[in-house]
Amino acid sequence: IALAGPIGAQSVSRLELDAGRIPWSELSFQAQNLFVTAFNKVRLSSFPAAEIEKSLIQSPKGRSLQASGSRIHSLTVETAIDPIFRSPVKLSNEIWFDSRAAVALGGVRTRRGEDDFDRVYRFTREGVYRLQREPAGHQEASLASEQWSRVRETFYPYGFAQLECPYVSEVSLLIYVVSSAVVSQAAEPLSLYVFGKRRLHHVRLRAAGLTPLEVDYLEKSQSHQIQKKHTVDALRIALETQPLGSDDDNERFSFFGFQKDICFYLDPTTRIPFGVSGTIPSAGEVSLKLREVKLRRRGD
Repeated sequence: IALAGPIGAQSVSRLELDAGRIPWSELSFQAQNLFVTAFNKVRLSSFPAAEIEKSLIQSPKGRSLQASGSRIHSLTVETAIDPIFRSPVKLSNEIWFDSRAAVALGGVRTRRGEDDFDRVYRFTREGVYRLQREPAGHQEASLASEQWSRVRETFYPYGFAQLECPYVSEVSLLIYVVSSAVVSQAAEPLSLYVFGKRRLHHVRLRAAGLTPLEVDYLEKSQSHQIQKKHTVDALRIALETQPLGSDDDNERFSFFGFQKDICFYLDPTTRIPFGVSGTIPSAGEVSLKLREVKLRRRGD
């Protein structure tokens, strides 16, 4: 899982991830500055593969990816954004994926409050199929999304012949990768391709040393609830990205709204993500801090 050379070198090797390393089932984050307040809730679940594969849409192009094992994992990210000068927005993103290499199989994204949409994705060996539904005007926006009349189908090819890409993940799964991979100061950087909204991005995750971090969050389990408030030496993981594909597509990389100077902060012992920092174009420098963690039950 190392990338030799600069971020521009378009080569990755096989990821060896282990969902069993992850201690959490749910994470709640909050960020606030003068311009915006944001809440993010992340949930990790798993289901029988046969149950999920029945519900995934079929792509009219490409060979749809299937799970390699008997179970499929799900990562759901629910986001509420309340900017000071704009209307509040709620977003939801659920991705179904193969846990061993964070290979994305399909997903659903929704947005409410501004520029409403429903998007359903299916990942194939050749690219990503997207079915998008939007309201045609303000009157339709008040209706159920099934009644929206503006429907578009799009297929975004990977271009494997040029990239020699063995697999593709999805951008929100980076928090799963950070928690389930072997990441340490001595380890080589992690490298993978992730799909954003319309294009692939080459991502490199590099351990950037320990940094003192003040944490204040509630830890929940079946047997206890503990408020943890202290200073820890968190492992800082810097994220470097490079867009791939046509220059005509000006999509910028975005993770939880962050677009530049993105860093994860991870407990090197428990593997709990304490937060994410970076720059959001409309809000400047923002730190997303852990406020609550639900620990996995034994055997899950």
